[in-house]
Formats: sequence, C-alpha cells, structure tokens
Amino acid sequence: MRKNKVNVVKVSNQYKKLIMLTLCLLTLVGCTNEETKKKLEENEELIETKQTEEISVEDQKRQEKAETVEKSIVKLIEEENYLDAITHYKNTFIQTADSEIKPTEKTIELYNLAVQKYFEKAETFDYYDYILLSLDMEKLNENVTSLIYQKFSTDIEEIEAFIQKEKDETRERIANYKAERAEREAKEQAKRIEESKNRVYIGMTKEQVLATNWGEPDDINRTITSYGTSEQWVYSAYGKYLYFEDGILVTIQD
Repeated sequence: MRKNKVNVVKVSNQYKKLIMLTLCLLTLVGCTNEETKKKLEENEELIETKQTEEISVEDQKRQEKAETVEKSIVKLIEEENYLDAITHYKNTFIQTADSEIKPTEKTIELYNLAVQKYFEKAETFDYYDYILLSLDMEKLNENVTSLIYQKFSTDIEEIEAFIQKEKDETRERIANYKAERAEREAKEQAKRIEESKNRVYIGMTKEQVLATNWGEPDDINRTITSYGTSEQWVYSAYGKYLYFEDGILVTIQD
C-alpha cells in the first residue's frame, strides 16, 4: 500500500513538472511572437517615415522652384517685360515635364497682371497671342478675359474661324486619304482576284479550273482504265494541256 502511494506521488510530481515546462514554452513563444510583431511594426514605420521624407523633399524642391519663378516674374513685370513674364509662367507651370509643380496664389495674380498689361499695350492680336492664352485660360480672371475679348473681338473671331477652317480641311484631307486608300486596296484586291482567275495550278478540281478565265476547254480527251478515269483538256488559246486524274489536276503541259 505504501509503495503505491509513493508511485502516485512520483507521477504527480512528474505531471506538475510537465505542466510547468509547457507553460514556460508557451510564455516563451508568446514573447517571441510579440517581439517579432513589434519589430515588423517598427520596420513598417521606418519605411513610411522614409517615404514621407522623400516626398517632402521633392515637394520642398518644387515649392522652392515656384517661389524662385515668382520672384523672377515680379522682376520681369517691374521691367515691363510682360510677354517674357507670361512665357516664363507657361514654361514653368504648363509646358513642363513636372506636372506636380504648382504656381503660388501670388504667382497666378502676377500672371494675370502680366497678361492684362501686355494686352493693354498691344495694338493687334495675332495667332501667336491666341495660342499663348489658350494654354491656360482657366487661370485668367474675368476682368482680364473681358478686356481681351472686348478689345480684340474681331481678331479673335477671325483667328477662331481660321482655326476651324484648318480643322475642317484637315478632317477633309484625312477623309479623302482614307477613301483613296480604300479605293486603292479594293482595286488591288480585284486585281489579285482577276489574276487568280487566270492562274491554274496542280491540285485544282475540274470545277475550280472551269471557274477561272480559262473556262471550258476546246477539247476533252478522256481515258478510262481499271485504275480510274483520266482526262486531257486542251486549251489552244493558252497553248496548254491539262491532265486530270479522278477529277484532280495532276499535270500542266505546254
């Protein structure tokens, strides 16, 4: 009886050790997972921070460039070089490979001022002026556009009529080119079909030969043997003899 009791105690102690070991392993795994998760989160934060810094640097460069352009336009306006100021604005903010660079509010105001001063002094309005303005009309305020359209309404109407005429003529040229190309291709196709009708080749059936321009032969010499039926078709106009075996062209003889 005492021996059994000792065995029970030993088993119980071993069971307790097993439980403690299991708990330690679970705790260790849990800690490891937490540490791994924490490191991953830290790495993600570092990557996001780096990307933000890179974006911020690019934006900062664009902002600095926009501010430099603003100062240049101020100087050009002070020197009454209004056309140069307009051109500088367009080359920087419109006709540029970097579409992300944007003008400041003050630069847009300066642009409007330059346009206004330029056309107040201008005596004529030509095609170049029209194209120059049409690149960025949305940035012009109502007062400036009203000034231009009132002062040069006739010139603008003539230019727009000329542009429309050019568009219409271009569309007509394209339509004519397409029509001519379609007609040329149709003629070439018809020519190929006609040429195919004048050509016979080995492997054609009698029906296919008859469908060509060769038409019916001048004479047919038929031979029937135990091996099948052979025919000789005589075409005097072409100086040819066509030989068929069981309805298939096998030989063309001069």
